[in-house]
Amino acid sequence: MRVITSLRLGLIAVCAGVLAQAPVASADPVTVVRGAAQLPTSGLIVDLPAKAGTEYHVSGSWSSNVAGDTFDTRDIIDEIETASGKLVIGNWIMAGYFTAGDCAATIAQASLDKAWTQDVTLWGSSWKVRGGVFTFDGALGRRPAAVLCRSTSTGHTLMFYHFLTDQPETTSQSAVMGSVSGSTVLAAADRSYTSGHAGDIFPTRRSDVKNRGTGSAARTVELPVSGLSVDLPEDGYFWLISKGDGVDIFDRLLPTLPEISAELVVADGVSCKDVLSSLTTDLIADHRPTGLPSGWVSGPTMKIPGDLIEMTSCYEFDDAAMLFGIMPDATVTDVSSLRPLMDAIVASVE
Repeated sequence: MRVITSLRLGLIAVCAGVLAQAPVASADPVTVVRGAAQLPTSGLIVDLPAKAGTEYHVSGSWSSNVAGDTFDTRDIIDEIETASGKLVIGNWIMAGYFTAGDCAATIAQASLDKAWTQDVTLWGSSWKVRGGVFTFDGALGRRPAAVLCRSTSTGHTLMFYHFLTDQPETTSQSAVMGSVSGSTVLAAADRSYTSGHAGDIFPTRRSDVKNRGTGSAARTVELPVSGLSVDLPEDGYFWLISKGDGVDIFDRLLPTLPEISAELVVADGVSCKDVLSSLTTDLIADHRPTGLPSGWVSGPTMKIPGDLIEMTSCYEFDDAAMLFGIMPDATVTDVSSLRPLMDAIVASVE
């Protein structure tokens, strides 16, 4: 095992994938007439308004390759005409860090014919918009659409796709933007994102979530720094593994929110007491992880750049100690949902 003496401090940039062309509907959607609906891959809780003659079909999908180093995800809210069962408007909601770059670069990758762009202020935020004609596989064919994108100061990005699935491809730019600006669904999703109204959820265990890729969330990975071979568990999440500055990094991409990342350090010839007592800078008193798996010892919580925190815990072997730093929302202390992952890491050593 490699000896590392300190945790990496800093914000992890998750590389969420860009968009793939696919039909609007997927999986087995949940039908909602009005009220709170939790989006199954992002975790956002959206208050869907009552709309005469309309019901909402809520679902999600994600994709990864076999290696598990590419990833994209989206939530879907389809607006269905109740009397006919006809799809009238389709909406995709996506959040994360996109590999293409800023919003202008990201929406430029959208597959649209007869494309146009504009900047617009909606729901109190500035958006980059690219519209045009989107081609669906299957009966929907070519339909007018718009892609909207805005980013926070940290680079976290919210993106919407809005499809006018009952309108011809000749629909004007002004008509498309009229539908966008009048969308109560997009407005509700934007409010939830802005307020951070999200809850934990287990996307890969849900029937309303479809895996449209070749990869699996439960898979065997080799950690790039420690060299451990870990069998990622069926814990309902998708973990992206990457290499940090002397640490193995785990980024939870399903669900997207609340954001959770973790760092792993394995050190030979030291005890947990040695490792935890060495953490002395920018500590938060009385803030320790709870709900740890058996054998793990809670450590101090550290402040890190970007108004983030890192809660530490340690597992001791005969000749080594393993330090695990978890970066959740600042109000969270219960890490019991991470027990399957932490148990899998211990098993990989033992």
